[in-house]
Amino acid sequence: MSDPKLNQLLDEINSLVNQAEDMDELQRLHEVISMQQEASSIQPPTGKWIKSYSEGNIVYGRPRFSRKQAAGLSHRQTGRTDGSLSSALETSVEMTDDFSHINAETFLQELKRSLGEDLDDQETPQASSDWSVRKSLVSGWWEKVRPRLVEKMVAKQHVASPVCQKCYLSPAMIHCCDCRPHPFLCARCDISIHKAQVFHNRDSITDGFFQPLPPTSCYVEKVLTQCVCLVPLEMPGTICSCPQSLSVITGKPISVVTMNGRYDLNLPELKCEVCQATWSAGVDELVHNDYWPATSQISTVYATDILFSFEELKMAAPGMSSQAFLRMLDQRTVRFGRTGKIIADSFRKSFLEWEAVRFEVDKVIREDHFNCPACTPNMLAVSVDGNRKHYRLYQGNRPSLMVSS
Repeated sequence: MSDPKLNQLLDEINSLVNQAEDMDELQRLHEVISMQQEASSIQPPTGKWIKSYSEGNIVYGRPRFSRKQAAGLSHRQTGRTDGSLSSALETSVEMTDDFSHINAETFLQELKRSLGEDLDDQETPQASSDWSVRKSLVSGWWEKVRPRLVEKMVAKQHVASPVCQKCYLSPAMIHCCDCRPHPFLCARCDISIHKAQVFHNRDSITDGFFQPLPPTSCYVEKVLTQCVCLVPLEMPGTICSCPQSLSVITGKPISVVTMNGRYDLNLPELKCEVCQATWSAGVDELVHNDYWPATSQISTVYATDILFSFEELKMAAPGMSSQAFLRMLDQRTVRFGRTGKIIADSFRKSFLEWEAVRFEVDKVIREDHFNCPACTPNMLAVSVDGNRKHYRLYQGNRPSLMVSS
């Protein structure tokens, strides 16, 4: 049998023990909160750093156990009925609620600072790590600046005739996009510069507006006339034993295709004024100058840059056809004021022959693009994906496919 007085005494002892434990917990909580308030009073540096573990989890500004204890104490202290003990516990509950509110606000502020969501930085795309927020901010910036860009684009189409930026004597009649930072040229300076730079994209200034101008057109005495442009090639210094009396003459017409489209030019030829000996460029000279023939008659040549670009484009987008690539080049031809089409069949044949020649060259220089260090001479790696597929077939109860794999 149990003695009622003994049971009452044990209950009082247990209540006193619980009271002592609760006061110790409150004391520890008070110390943690005071330390955190001192840390929050220090101004953070300009750069915002996020502390994290090696696994990538964020380290919060205060320990997690303090938050759990604060929440637990606020609910645990409501069942006391003793006079002095209840008054002390009510005071502790009020202190706990105040501390919990302060900690929550501090935690939210620190979290916002760590995520870069300060209200002062809302106008910059770097203010938030949220992708949707950054996207909306960037869209808002473009929407804000779009009217100004429209005005600038319209104003760019109308240009008053400035002074030539090379001789500073005559009014400019040509605008060359490739001669920046001094694109405006007069007729005489245009001929002296672009006689060799035939691949530059030029515009004529007509009534204050830009008009695309092909390389075979130039101004002579303020009149637009046709001229002959030669393919830029390296030419020999001598072709015979006569003294230096060589002259450059116009050779056969030829079409040169670059990344800016098609150019209708002429091959250069050398002629000796004494013995009348001549020299003309052939396949060897064209290949040496980074051109690739399209036909045996050398009526069309491709710059090797366009072949490299088409190869890289096919590696990035294997489904793209050569006709789509050539249509893009035709559009660039028209854009810069030139005419002419690029034949798809000759381009495909020329490209395949160029690839075959490169393959033979790689064999000569012993460069193997298909050598796998992990597979030769002995296999050093296996396909983990194959094992995964085997496991999935086994789990799917498909023995026929599993055996065939």
